[in-house]
Amino acid sequence: MFDNIGSKIKKLAKILCWVGIILSVISGIGIMAGGSAVSSYSRGYGYSAGGASSVVAGILVIVLGSLGSWIGSFFTYGFGQLIENTDRIQ
Repeated sequence: MFDNIGSKIKKLAKILCWVGIILSVISGIGIMAGGSAVSSYSRGYGYSAGGASSVVAGILVIVLGSLGSWIGSFFTYGFGQLIENTDRIQ
């Protein structure tokens, strides 16, 4: 279970990166879809929730969430690489 832990940490970093990117895309699409639904629903009542602003927010969630997940995985992957290199020294 604890053998070759460096490569397991590196695999975990890759998996968490992809899960974060996928969740960011799903969340961004949900924000865009939800905002446009609120905007179209509220048109008849004189209140506009701003469908364009929800599209911009959704795109920001997709881009910044994916970027954050990717950059965050650098640290976990680097830690796994550090453990592998330290194992080779011993």
